[in-house]
Amino acid sequence: MGRLPWVLIAPIRSLAKGIIRPRQQFEPHLNKFGLQAQKIGFPDSYDGPRLAVAPHDACTEEHPAEQAITDGLTGLKTRCFFTEALDEEWRRSIRTGRRFSLVMVDLDRFEQVNERMGHLEGDKALTAVAALLDAGTKHANVVARYGAHEFAILMPETDAWQAETLAERLRAAVEADDFLCAHGVTASFGIATFPDGGKTQEEILRAAASGMDLAKQCNGNCVKVASPSARRGNTEREKRLLEECLEAAAKGMSSCASGASSHGQHKFDQMRPLLDTIRALAFAVEAKDPYRQGHSQAVSGLAAQIAIQLGLPQEEIEEARLAGLVHDIGKIHVPESVYNKPDLLTGAEFETIRTHAACGAKILEHLNVKGIERIVRHHHERYDGKGYPDGLAGDEIPMGARIVAVAECFHNMISELPYKSACTFEDALDELRLCSGTQFDPEVVAAFLSWLKVCGDSRKQK
Repeated sequence: MGRLPWVLIAPIRSLAKGIIRPRQQFEPHLNKFGLQAQKIGFPDSYDGPRLAVAPHDACTEEHPAEQAITDGLTGLKTRCFFTEALDEEWRRSIRTGRRFSLVMVDLDRFEQVNERMGHLEGDKALTAVAALLDAGTKHANVVARYGAHEFAILMPETDAWQAETLAERLRAAVEADDFLCAHGVTASFGIATFPDGGKTQEEILRAAASGMDLAKQCNGNCVKVASPSARRGNTEREKRLLEECLEAAAKGMSSCASGASSHGQHKFDQMRPLLDTIRALAFAVEAKDPYRQGHSQAVSGLAAQIAIQLGLPQEEIEEARLAGLVHDIGKIHVPESVYNKPDLLTGAEFETIRTHAACGAKILEHLNVKGIERIVRHHHERYDGKGYPDGLAGDEIPMGARIVAVAECFHNMISELPYKSACTFEDALDELRLCSGTQFDPEVVAAFLSWLKVCGDSRKQK
């Protein structure tokens, strides 16, 4: 028996808990789900999924399978259908070595339409955008409603340049639409391409969502690529992207601060634009290296737990947590040939890597968050004064930097990297004890070990 076409998988899974009553008779030109398979606009070399569409004279009510894979408002595919399509395309690309791209779209200022005009008008805006996205893409692409006001487009056999070209064309179409323009609605686009943007479906989705977040932080109505492309000049492009997003976040923070109450509102309550930007930038930096997926979040979580164990004030705990997210942001300046080199680095290459701490602090100057900036600059200082970039020692090193240093080193030791295998949990702890008082602050190491005695090895628990 042949393999079940992937277009049927989503409705089968969606309706698995119920009973589909088979139709008594099927028209000769319809398959068993009442869908007519059509091969439209596919290149001869394309051996991937073939979309099935309902015939014009078929009534939606007669076909529950079609309802399961089609969004009732916009007529686009559902998120469930899109997820299945992405999984199938990823498997095909793994098998054939071909690329595919993913575009995530979020509407700008859509909530204001609902608030001012009501949900009916908001639904009209969603429908208008859906029609533009559907009309502007090839039949081989899968266009879906992914969230309340988010859309996703899966593009088989499409590289980053082609995806960005299409996304820019769609962005311009949304901007030029009279109805959407009257309501002030535009769209933010994020792009990711397999395998550059990630090795798994989840990584590709996260990279595309990061690009979308970056676009929104740049005031929306633009296209951003969070993951590195293979095109020349990419490093400069990423630098400009960072500057744009940080500038937008700084403006947002200034606006929040001006509207804050005078009753001692905690300063981190005013930093929502910064938080969103920091998360997106952390993903963007990690996209340079598939081995580092989740590293920033892990360091951030460990740093916060150490700070809590030390009994630090809430503000310093938050600084350590946020600094953990962006401690490696300066690596956006490091060439990928150096950043991902599997062999030992040369002296010159090592010096290039060492610049990332100072570069990261320089990038964060835009945001006027001095505590986080200092932690990022000094997280590679050593307790004995033999670190970089400034050779600080002991209490000269900010406490947050001493905390991040332990958190990062521990996570590096237990992680698989291009140039080394992962250490065991026990070996990593032994190394921390050995380096306590020389590379690391003994107080910070002791706090980390005390916390671990309480929580245990989280990897073993999983």
